[in-house]
Amino acid sequence: MANLNCPNCGGAIEGVSPLIRSIDCPYCSSWLRLSNQLWQANEGQQSPLDAPTYLHVGMRGNAPDGSHYTVRGRLRFQYGMGSWDEWWMDSNTGESFWVEEDDGTYYRHSLGREISIPGGINSISVGGTLALDGGPTLFITEKYHADIVGREGMLPVELEAETTVTYVDGVENGEEFSLEIEGKTASISQSEEFDIRAIDWVKV
Repeated sequence: MANLNCPNCGGAIEGVSPLIRSIDCPYCSSWLRLSNQLWQANEGQQSPLDAPTYLHVGMRGNAPDGSHYTVRGRLRFQYGMGSWDEWWMDSNTGESFWVEEDDGTYYRHSLGREISIPGGINSISVGGTLALDGGPTLFITEKYHADIVGREGMLPVELEAETTVTYVDGVENGEEFSLEIEGKTASISQSEEFDIRAIDWVKV
């Protein structure tokens, strides 16, 4: 972890992990982005994140196995049937991962590895299969587009608000995977259930 001074207001921001690529400055609300190894200040958050959620940026939690978690950042997504949030978290073991909520169940997944999609995004359809180089071969269960409409905290991505992302969910041998596609860039990660209610959270 390192410290950073906001290039706009000079405020000291502590606990910046090497994975972080963008930060919502807690002092002046500038959106800081890492570009060419330099932190630059951009216009701040445009869309408020005012919907109530179980998790909040800055929360810390202690798990029964002795792990300690900190909620670092949050993204709000909007799609045709509603919205959802994803939180960027890290732990005392050095792990960093995303947590997302789906109908009351929470899932964790890694930052994801970059992949290429044979045939391009238009070749992916629900009910079909997608064979990725090096595996897995997925049975596609969902494909949808979502707009990023809000953000806060520290994030491992530089996505602007109002960016449109395509999401594809698939399974192989009972294991669930998610693909995130933005323009020509795609990444895949494996999803696993994450029992956040078994963690003793402290709100700040």
